[in-house]
Amino acid sequence: MRFSAEDAAYRQLSSEYAGRWSVWRSDAGRWYATRMTRSLSRIEMDRGLIMTACGESADELRALLMVQEGLAGQPLPSS
Repeated sequence: MRFSAEDAAYRQLSSEYAGRWSVWRSDAGRWYATRMTRSLSRIEMDRGLIMTACGESADELRALLMVQEGLAGQPLPSS
C-alpha cells in the first residue's frame, strides 16, 4: 500500500504530537490541530496559547505547534 505525501505528513504530525494535539485535514485541504488537554485559562490565552491551530500546509501547522509548545513550556507569571 502506498501513501500520498499528505498521508505521510499526517502520520508524522500525529506521531510527533500524539497525546497533546489531535491533528486532521479538512475537506478544503487546510491542516488543523486541537489540544487534547484541559481547557486553557484566561492567563494562558492572554499569553498567546490557543486551543486549535490551523495552517495551509503540514509544515505551516508544524511551525505553529512548535510555537505553541514553546509558549506552553514557559512558567505562568505569579499574581
